[in-house]
Amino acid sequence: MMNKKRVLFYLLDGAHSEVMPELISAGMLPNISRIINEGTYRNATSCFPSTTGPAYLPFLTGHFPGTMGITGIRWFDKKEFKRTRWNKMAMRSYCGPEAAWFNTDMPSDKPTLFELLGESYNLFNMITRNVPDERDLGKKGKGPMYMKAHFRLKHHPVDIEGHRRIMALLNSGKDFDFLFAVFPSVDWDSHYHDIRDKRTFEAYKIADNSIGEVRALLEEKGWWDDTLFILTSDHGLTPTHTHLDLGDWMTNHGLKSVYYPVIWKQKPKSAVMISGNSFGSIHLLNHEGDHVLRDNEIQNIMGTQRLQELVAEPAVDFVVYRGDEEQSYIVQNEQGRAIVSVNEDVFSYQILTADPLKLGKDIKVNGHRAALEATFNSEYPDSLFQIYQLFQSRRAGDIVVSANIGYDLRDFWEYPEHKGSHGSLNKSHMLVPLIYNQKNWNEFPARTADIYNTILKWKGIHPEYSEGEPLF
Repeated sequence: MMNKKRVLFYLLDGAHSEVMPELISAGMLPNISRIINEGTYRNATSCFPSTTGPAYLPFLTGHFPGTMGITGIRWFDKKEFKRTRWNKMAMRSYCGPEAAWFNTDMPSDKPTLFELLGESYNLFNMITRNVPDERDLGKKGKGPMYMKAHFRLKHHPVDIEGHRRIMALLNSGKDFDFLFAVFPSVDWDSHYHDIRDKRTFEAYKIADNSIGEVRALLEEKGWWDDTLFILTSDHGLTPTHTHLDLGDWMTNHGLKSVYYPVIWKQKPKSAVMISGNSFGSIHLLNHEGDHVLRDNEIQNIMGTQRLQELVAEPAVDFVVYRGDEEQSYIVQNEQGRAIVSVNEDVFSYQILTADPLKLGKDIKVNGHRAALEATFNSEYPDSLFQIYQLFQSRRAGDIVVSANIGYDLRDFWEYPEHKGSHGSLNKSHMLVPLIYNQKNWNEFPARTADIYNTILKWKGIHPEYSEGEPLF
């Protein structure tokens, strides 16, 4: 009789691909270090936008935000907005009560790991479709707990309580096939203090202590050897010193904008949705029709001069928008433009008047895995495919803004003030640590979407089509 295979997944929201190795080297994370010594540490790429919520989709569904139609922690749908303002599908912010709609916003034909893996438990994760209340370990009291942590800047009690609930489950006599646990404090402390603040380091240590105690209990039960343990993150962060409010910028430049929380304005000419504060989605409304715009229309409706003024802002690294040809995307910074194109699974990058993605040359490769490999060690890892996947959804907007390191795109309404940001295509946001208690798996460049296929294969389940590949 084969022993039952289980999966234990720790998501350290915001764990940084540079900070975590520093803490491991300093001996501050002994339980994680033990697993690495027995298994594997590597980096993987997250997704665009690299932000909480949308960046959970790859490892829980095997698909990216553009495929799932959830293109940010806040998104806007021009077609629905122009159909009628009284329309709950016109825009969304998952930073509040609308988070309850995340599950129904996802396509129903894309199953989650919770729906595929049998006896599955969830902790502090907003993706809970078809998870029974008794298996949603974080549901009870989550709202008040998160609110207190947010406004008092005391985040660690949430992680400590999460660990207590995991241990209560394991001590209850119940079994599990899949346990997915989110530890949010690394992200919160990185936002409100610094990625290397002592409080952020303490958040890493709380997760490490939890792993040690949970592992000891699983070993006592005789379960550990047949458990696949995975630890990863959804994004990194970088310190922020200057805020540019993109919604206000559009309004001040003659294109009055709606944005959260100010979503009721008369005759708006644009909508701006910010995610992670380093990702911005601009939807132009001052035109006939409800279609997404391409290069020539953007130059006319946004205005070439106004677009140039936007990319000249110190806060803006580059912008991306659809080219006039199908499956082509213009990447523009202050120096000029390049074009990303996809034709029958051939991914191309052509420098026109500048090299905004800093790839140093034109690129042409067959397949999205080759596109990942060609860019994995660049300043913007997986940029070609991530731009492509995002713009498969009209909710991506007409113009996407990726912020410069040190800057973000939201100001007055972000309270408490953010001192760290993420969401961009920069490697500091896109690369995440990936740790598992197995050796000698495939060494090709990994995406977080590969975790989905890996877990299903571990459990002996053949998945429907996804955008990942198993790591073994």
